[in-house]
Amino acid sequence: MATIKDVAKYAGVSTATVSRVINHVPNVRQETIEKVNAAIEACHFVPNFVARNLKSEQTKTIGFLVSDIANSYFTIMAKALETQLQQKGYDMIVCSTDDDPNLEKSYLTQFLSNQVAGIILNTTGQNIPFIEEISQTLPMVLVERAIDSQEFLGDFIGADNYSGIFDLTTHLLGLGHRDIGIINGNMQVSTGSQRYAGFVDAMKTYGITVDSHYPFQYNTNSFIEKGGMEAAQYLMELSKKPTALIVTNNAMSIGALKYLKKNNIQIPEQVSIMCYGNIENSELFFVKPAYATLNPQVIAAKAYQYITSRLEKKNLPNRETIFESKLFTGESVAPPCTSSF
Repeated sequence: MATIKDVAKYAGVSTATVSRVINHVPNVRQETIEKVNAAIEACHFVPNFVARNLKSEQTKTIGFLVSDIANSYFTIMAKALETQLQQKGYDMIVCSTDDDPNLEKSYLTQFLSNQVAGIILNTTGQNIPFIEEISQTLPMVLVERAIDSQEFLGDFIGADNYSGIFDLTTHLLGLGHRDIGIINGNMQVSTGSQRYAGFVDAMKTYGITVDSHYPFQYNTNSFIEKGGMEAAQYLMELSKKPTALIVTNNAMSIGALKYLKKNNIQIPEQVSIMCYGNIENSELFFVKPAYATLNPQVIAAKAYQYITSRLEKKNLPNRETIFESKLFTGESVAPPCTSSF
């Protein structure tokens, strides 16, 4: 990683000037501040605030950065990770990016400044060079979302997104559904693109082409509840409505279910719905949704295993674990309804 001397050289100032800018000392010219900040950005310099007060530069803290901590999937995963790490003598910092790449980079920088021992990351997929650079010196594990990189040094744990959605879609097709709506999230991350590909290929096996002209699709560009509500509203207000909905994560599924309930659209009598990822406490629902499982505790256990082994032994080769999803048919699916509503 870059040093304060590298920044000073790049900016053409002294190390003392760089230090004054970093510590927000008054009476530094604005032009100099801007020059130093530009050099910090260009050099990927991370001030080591914690090391000033530590004999050892490495803390016993793991940074866990997720896309949406409001999603119960990540809440459960965080709790499982925290419990296991505490038994190993580690603390954990949890931060949420809201799928904002700028916020992701800011939190990663804060992790480095605080000298975390390792990072577990559910990435936005848009800071790949920075993630690559961090991985060269710090143990790192990616969960759920992979990155396309030859330079990344670390591990990946996820579910078989493609097969999970393929199986959901095939199940509906087997019941006679053809006008199937797909509610998907951010296509720039691996989960979004893989789940969409599973839908497209499953529909293709029944001779149905899903392209830009396919009417029953809505991309929310996120994986949050609000997006699920907006998508369900769009699809169910079409002049020709889908007979079934596939929602590609649990948070969006909650949003879609809320819209259907609010508008008195009966499940599965008027529309079938299948979810990728179980909804917490769904066994309490009057109609239990059909879903393909994602088990956050299983993901957490493997992430714990990977990050702790990297802490104990440096320069391990990259590893990858993909868990298969299992289909539960629930009570929210039936053959297509022939009557309009």
